[in-house]
Amino acid sequence: MKKNLRYILILPFLQVFVQVGIASSFPQLTKIFDSTLLASTFIGITPLVSIIFGSFWGKILESKGESKTFLYSMALWSTAIYLSGLSLKLPILAIIFRAIQGIADSALFSNALTVISKAEFSQKEQTKYFGLVEFLASFGAVMGPIIIGTGFIYMSHYILMTVGVILFIGTLFVYKQLPIIEIHSENVKKQVTKFSPRIFLAAFFGILTLAVIVGFQATMPLFIEKHISNPIFGKIYISIFALSLMLGNLFKHKISGVKIWIPLATFATLILAIFLSTFSIVVFLLLIVISGLFLGLSLTMSSEYASYLSVGFEEKGMAVFSAFRISGNFFGPYLSLFYSMGGMNFFMLVLSIISLISTIFLFNFKRNYNEIKEI
Repeated sequence: MKKNLRYILILPFLQVFVQVGIASSFPQLTKIFDSTLLASTFIGITPLVSIIFGSFWGKILESKGESKTFLYSMALWSTAIYLSGLSLKLPILAIIFRAIQGIADSALFSNALTVISKAEFSQKEQTKYFGLVEFLASFGAVMGPIIIGTGFIYMSHYILMTVGVILFIGTLFVYKQLPIIEIHSENVKKQVTKFSPRIFLAAFFGILTLAVIVGFQATMPLFIEKHISNPIFGKIYISIFALSLMLGNLFKHKISGVKIWIPLATFATLILAIFLSTFSIVVFLLLIVISGLFLGLSLTMSSEYASYLSVGFEEKGMAVFSAFRISGNFFGPYLSLFYSMGGMNFFMLVLSIISLISTIFLFNFKRNYNEIKEI
């Protein structure tokens, strides 16, 4: 089964590749639409709509399985990407197609997370696979700004159309390989527990973590371009930040379990960056990259946390978790407004407070985890 996981685990990469690539193009979208509000909405509408349809894909996973879920979601998703690029000259229509993309968006992450949650892995091995999923997603955050972000600079009205066509053709090709995936084997955990709202502890923690990450991804290009006239440097910095996220994803299995100190380390790093920002912009930018390491650890930890809390209702639990966590992609771009209102230090202060608040959803972990082990 592990050899066949590669077809499903690539889905989070694609989801983040497109979303972050578009988010990193915020300056170019603002010029195209002549509106920061329309640009933010174009970026954020997809994850917002995906919240509504998260549980819907959980039911599809239960009834149709991973292979058909892949086909249905990817065909709709890639077509919507093509149409949103085709209609960029009509902002409202482009936003509508991005909303249609959101119908399928949550299926990409939930498909991968459900597969890992249902498979009979040890806790350490499961954490390793969750880390791999987040690692691939973060790799998407590296490649998105480089390919889609740069594409918006030089071929803004064609880049999404090109990506949509390639992904649609790839979907049809890969689907032929998917019947060999046998996730629903005799060894898979059975659905024995009714859906529990405790999954929202992990979801809200994931939302806040992802919002901070996307806030940086959407805002830092603006900050960099303010100091350096070449917009390419903004895309490069976001890719470096994403590499730091990847390291956090990759090494989370070395720190197995839910650890409150991880988001607290993010908070402390961002506060330190605020104090040192007046002394050196290089140190300031370096500390933001370091915060990406802790944010990567937190992002993988949110999936690990959700897996602990959804034992017995994995399909619905992980589908709801992934759909709600994706909403961080919606709120993240709007955090750029704090940069516009009060400058970079005010923006950093807001993000550090969000990281601190996120720890609230981790305090009940031990009590809930003990309950789960008794199931």
